[in-house]
Amino acid sequence: MNKIIKIYCEGKKGSHDYDILEKVMSGISVHVQIDPIGGIRGAGAIIHYKETEIVKSDFKILFRDRDFDKPIPKDPILEQDNDRKYCYYSYRNTIENYLFDTAVFFSFLKEKDLCEKYAVHSENDVKDNFIGAADKIKYYQAVRHTMGKMRTDETDFGTKLTEKSGILPKRLDETFCKDEALSKIEKATLATNSWTEDNFLRFYQDFIDIFNNDFMRNLDFLIYFQGKDFASSLKLILPDFPLKTYYKFAKKQFDYHKFPDLVQLRELIRKEL
Repeated sequence: MNKIIKIYCEGKKGSHDYDILEKVMSGISVHVQIDPIGGIRGAGAIIHYKETEIVKSDFKILFRDRDFDKPIPKDPILEQDNDRKYCYYSYRNTIENYLFDTAVFFSFLKEKDLCEKYAVHSENDVKDNFIGAADKIKYYQAVRHTMGKMRTDETDFGTKLTEKSGILPKRLDETFCKDEALSKIEKATLATNSWTEDNFLRFYQDFIDIFNNDFMRNLDFLIYFQGKDFASSLKLILPDFPLKTYYKFAKKQFDYHKFPDLVQLRELIRKEL
């Protein structure tokens, strides 16, 4: 009798999470159930219900984004949660981060005959546009990482300055982003020793120091920055870019072997077969 192995994930069937996991599990997916549970909030309760009231699995994991809930580790690892051992974090900040690749992006532009429209004639041109998009949101991403580092289970003031990721603030300059973040933190808390302007500015500067010229040239923002925010910034540089069509293209071309954490994920599941 085959084991029941489940991978719980964010989104729904056909979401980026689901489709990428299908690619990672290619060849062994007949033995693995990918079970999307919507948003990550309340995931523990949903999984507990499914495991006790529906069908208990022999082995289960929750594969999820970091999305500012966990700091980016030094190495590209699949990180296990210390408290919930069944929970594993992707290395990159969000699932969208895995879909932006300069070679794939250039192939898409060529296939869709968009190179002339966007004056992109090489993979280096794509890289320049990626860097330009990242530079636009550098201060906002530093703020989001800072807010993620400062929040606690007791008081979660979030990390966004807008209603959801992918909707950028009306301004992206440093002063505006910092002032808006500080205002949000002050409204969400009465006062504690950790929620101070000095601490905010210190953590913020740490991230700004990380987001230097080498960081940009190495495209490390594809690891650190929120993927939906990056996509929205890219559309500011490339107006009317068909993002949904690109995502479909990128998922068809997706190769999990390029990402050590996804290779580790497949091996984790394979060992349980």
